[in-house]
Amino acid sequence: MDSITVGTCESALTPGLILVVSMWFRRDEQPKRIAIWYTGVGASSIVGSLVSFGFQFYHSHYFASWQIMFLVFGLVTISFGIVVIVFLPDNPATARRLSPAEREAVVNRLTRDQNTIESKQWKRYQLQQCLLDPQTWLLALSATAAAIPNGAVSNFQSIVIRSLGYNNKQTALLQIPGGVIAVCSVLFAGWCASRYNARGLTAILCSTIGGLLGGGLLAFLPANEVAGRLVGNYMTHVLTAVIPCIYSFGASNTAGHTKKVTMNAILLMSNCLGNILGPLTFRNKDAPEFVPAKTTLVAVEASTILLVIVLLGHYKRQNSKREVYATDPDSEQATDGGFDRTDVENVSFRYKY
Repeated sequence: MDSITVGTCESALTPGLILVVSMWFRRDEQPKRIAIWYTGVGASSIVGSLVSFGFQFYHSHYFASWQIMFLVFGLVTISFGIVVIVFLPDNPATARRLSPAEREAVVNRLTRDQNTIESKQWKRYQLQQCLLDPQTWLLALSATAAAIPNGAVSNFQSIVIRSLGYNNKQTALLQIPGGVIAVCSVLFAGWCASRYNARGLTAILCSTIGGLLGGGLLAFLPANEVAGRLVGNYMTHVLTAVIPCIYSFGASNTAGHTKKVTMNAILLMSNCLGNILGPLTFRNKDAPEFVPAKTTLVAVEASTILLVIVLLGHYKRQNSKREVYATDPDSEQATDGGFDRTDVENVSFRYKY
């Protein structure tokens, strides 16, 4: 029951952050911003490993070590949540810390980029359009495929490292480099995606390094090659950067507030599905090497690469079709009736890939 409660409370975090980024920043600026907050995944691994190592020396009759950890992090989370409620504005048009002229400038800047600002009106046709849009399901499948090895690596990293012959304290410390690699990979991927407008190629590169090379070393090196298998384990943390690339696809290439909210929810559910399926590949009968699980990691990442390639082809085809109706994107001014249009409705919209 506790896990269900935690999961329910966490469920709004990712789609909410994606929505905030897409409402405040231009589409070419979004990958870097998404990468910045997504580094929390790697940072939590670093902090969690250090806390785990420290609590192995803690002994008390009143609280178990894991109870103390939940109390501390729970209090910090609640406190920061209150800060967010007080200081984070709903959208640029209502931000109190901006002057009227600044709010207008921000809105116009986003409008020229064919971006969408929050709308309180729920539009059913945008929901239907999202569910019928091929990009929705290509992104959903990509997110699920990318999350399967991510869920396996994050949930079973300690088991994988222990299977190499390390004790519990050594295992806790040896998880730290994986978190560092995840943080660096996410930041580098976000920078590349923004600097070179190359979300797809960045996702493919990270999948190749993390899934195919890292997973291959981990799965297929002989058992006595401990150093090589440990390096392979660390390389799989590059996969952490694939998910924010997929999130930035959804944020940049979906317009219309209702459609954008629906897309964010679908991507989160797809990510969660992958994290559910990933640990299921680690079966007790395959212990201690878990070769089938490691092989699955490589195969699934190969499918992620294929899905991203298909997605890039879809975006390129859509942009080519829109060139027939080419208009100057900067010439379209926002109006109350036309501003909350979807990417399908707006022929001046160009997909970023």
